[in-house]
Amino acid sequence: MLPWLLSLLIGAAAALWLYGRRLPSDNYRRALFALRAVAIALVVALLLDAPLGARSTPRRLTALDASVSWQQGGAGRFAEAIAKARSAEAELLVFGDSVRAAEPPSQPTDHATRVAPAVDRAAALGHPLDIITDGQLDDPESLGALPAGSTITVVPAPPSIDVAVRSLEAPSAATPGDSIELRALVVSAGAPVPSATISVRAGDGTSLATAALGAFPAYTEREWRVRLRVPDRRDALTLRVIASATGDAQPRNDTLTTVLDINAGPSAVFISTAPDQDARFALDFLRGALAFGVRGYLRVAPGQWRIDGTLERIDESAVRAALARAPIAVLHGDTALFGPPRTITRGALALVPPPTGDEGEYFTDRAGPSPLAPALGGVPWDSLPPVSVGAIPVGSAWQALNARRARRYDDRAVIAGWDAPRRVAVLPVRGLWRWNFRGGRSADAFAALWGGVFDWLSHGSVDDRAALVASPWLREGDPVTWRRGASSDSVITVRLRRDGAAADTTVPVRFAPGAITATTPPLAAGVWRASLSGGTVSFAVNASGEWVPRKPIESRAATAGAPATGTRLSLRDQWWWYALAIAMLCAEWWMRRRVGLR
Repeated sequence: MLPWLLSLLIGAAAALWLYGRRLPSDNYRRALFALRAVAIALVVALLLDAPLGARSTPRRLTALDASVSWQQGGAGRFAEAIAKARSAEAELLVFGDSVRAAEPPSQPTDHATRVAPAVDRAAALGHPLDIITDGQLDDPESLGALPAGSTITVVPAPPSIDVAVRSLEAPSAATPGDSIELRALVVSAGAPVPSATISVRAGDGTSLATAALGAFPAYTEREWRVRLRVPDRRDALTLRVIASATGDAQPRNDTLTTVLDINAGPSAVFISTAPDQDARFALDFLRGALAFGVRGYLRVAPGQWRIDGTLERIDESAVRAALARAPIAVLHGDTALFGPPRTITRGALALVPPPTGDEGEYFTDRAGPSPLAPALGGVPWDSLPPVSVGAIPVGSAWQALNARRARRYDDRAVIAGWDAPRRVAVLPVRGLWRWNFRGGRSADAFAALWGGVFDWLSHGSVDDRAALVASPWLREGDPVTWRRGASSDSVITVRLRRDGAAADTTVPVRFAPGAITATTPPLAAGVWRASLSGGTVSFAVNASGEWVPRKPIESRAATAGAPATGTRLSLRDQWWWYALAIAMLCAEWWMRRRVGLR
């Protein structure tokens, strides 16, 4: 009220100062006085942005969770949630895969529970948000941004005995005879599980491994690891990891399926004619970086070769044949033992010839512009142990890392490479193992260097297929991510068929200029076979992750205190107050002219 009182006082004072004793007629005097007083009061009120009326209470929003996780406890819970949402008599939002203004669906169908978009919309509007959910949110941390006065109503599932396989780590490809490791994460629901078991089965039902997991308290997770020997076959092997418990309430989350692509030969070959710590650490990192069939061969004496890991004897002719077929080859030691490296290999190539003599210690000091720059850019090179560096071949297309010999200003490149006609990297260095052995930031630098090299080589590896699926297993609702293969086309036509289906589905995979990955819409659960130029790709789509139990959040009566007071209308929000003030001043001027006043 203060702006209005001040405006009226100023308007009255202005009118008294001007018309106190100068008007000949009382009627004219009162009219002119009123026009001047009201006009000046309006002008002052507009300058002070005087309010019109009391503040309004902000309108509330209601957000209803529409994710599949409601079905973990039966259909009745979702019906209860719909009734709560409709009784709120507020603007209704539905969230899950996305947020939208819509009527509640008859059944929950979203394959995610992302509440952040609904929170962002409410925060942008400044409206309190009433969330109705089963509590199993993908992003509960986003609730910290809720506007004041918001509420969270959780309709939890009744406690039940349930074990589920949440995730699985497994290689996407392997070679017959390899030993692979599977890592499965098993979780439980809201009731304790007296005992649970887990098994791995092939697609035809053959049991490959079984183990007892023991008891699970409520909302517990446990990792299970197993090593399997890859059978002697030349196609895709379907692997199903199955968790089970007596009285399990929800069978749809018990199984997680993946597909192992079994190749006739290894996808990467590491050959060392002089095994040392550098070869050991680089080979271990190669297996971790590429996550598919990697075979290492070590020469322990002239003419005597062993397979890394098992130390089985192998003929030199078999090593030569594996090297010739490998899409990615790494040669350590005598890189010309089998002949010119670029002639005897067909895929991406890394040459690691250690320096032949003692040329002193070199200290890395900077990473140059190269395809490896994203991996090497943030590494603190000035704090790493020294290495020995040989000479780089003349004519390299780029040099990724520079090293300097102390006090002699003798610079040498640690890594050099060529992009065409195929990817070749040369690392004439010895002593990188010290970086990994020291740990900490030095180990991070080791991982950045070899990780950058192997990642760059793998993108240039030889594969006749036009595209590959980035992950051998997905879940319903996840888009299918494709990685570019042998084809350089921007659009690749893929024919998809699910096991048991009678017809194919044709999907175009579109790669943006310069991109190595592309996505296509999600698929229904099942094992899929993709036929495309150069061969076939198999992968598995599992039941939605919304079927996997998670510990629900708790209900909250209010968030961040009482709701903020709403806005109220002011004079400046309506244009006609300006027009009225001008009209009154014009009317006063006309009346003054009629009586001879200026």
